[in-house]
Amino acid sequence: MRARILAGLSLAAIVTVGPATAPALTATALAAPAPVCDSEIIGDEVTVPQWGTKAAAAWSVQCPEARNLRAEVTYVTGRTVVAETDVAAGEQWEALDFSPSFDGSGVNSVVEIYENGELLDQLAINWD
Repeated sequence: MRARILAGLSLAAIVTVGPATAPALTATALAAPAPVCDSEIIGDEVTVPQWGTKAAAAWSVQCPEARNLRAEVTYVTGRTVVAETDVAAGEQWEALDFSPSFDGSGVNSVVEIYENGELLDQLAINWD
């Protein structure tokens, strides 16, 4: 009963005072959990038997808690690659995306890693 009364008073305060106080109340209620994962992003050359040596953007993310992870690789050519996965507590996600070139050379890109929708890490990869 007391919780209902306090909730009613909070709603009445928002309505009475006006919208200036409403964002502060909703911001704390909708705050996303702080990032807890550790990530590493690199640009490297990878040798694949079928294709030879190719440039790739690679990432590794380790999470002590269950999380949704998403990687976005945006190349200067306009191509964007998105990979997403759910990891359980203590799991690691490792993946890569080969640079979109015919000769295996690197194409400049920006790699972003998101944890539960929040930016966790970002790296610009510039190839020679």
